[in-house]
Amino acid sequence: MPGGKRSVAQLQNEVAEHLGDFPHQLLALESAMEEFGGDFELKEFKLAFENKAGLKAYNQVQAVERAFSRVQNYVSQLSLSGAALAGLQLPKTHEGKAAQAFEALREAEVIDASLCRQLKRAQKARTAVEHSYVKVRAGRVHEAVELVADSARAFIGPYAAWIETYL
Repeated sequence: MPGGKRSVAQLQNEVAEHLGDFPHQLLALESAMEEFGGDFELKEFKLAFENKAGLKAYNQVQAVERAFSRVQNYVSQLSLSGAALAGLQLPKTHEGKAAQAFEALREAEVIDASLCRQLKRAQKARTAVEHSYVKVRAGRVHEAVELVADSARAFIGPYAAWIETYL
């Protein structure tokens, strides 16, 4: 029910489906990143991003970007749906809904302040990459991808342990 109030059962199903698929999505991101070296090398990524390493390498950049976006979208949706399921109030701020959900999870002590800041930065980075693509530089995309991967790994354990009682 986009834009509408979802039932507890709908929220539970949504969270369960996203949680079940999350490991696959994170592995897809990590696998795509590995195509640019074991440590996700900026130099290799930049050459491919700037289309200086051939079409196959450029297509690998596209795989990284898609997986990065999907993982961050999952983290955002899990946060929003989990907050709704638990009856958490989103703080009244000028930030987007995902950032508000991260703050609600911080206030509920699901995540700490440091992870909350990291998740908000990751959300802003995803938005910047998706909406400023023509102007965004390889280094910024590379940094955003690493931030999302790191924050997603840190988020999923505490979140899954917390949300289990609501499922």
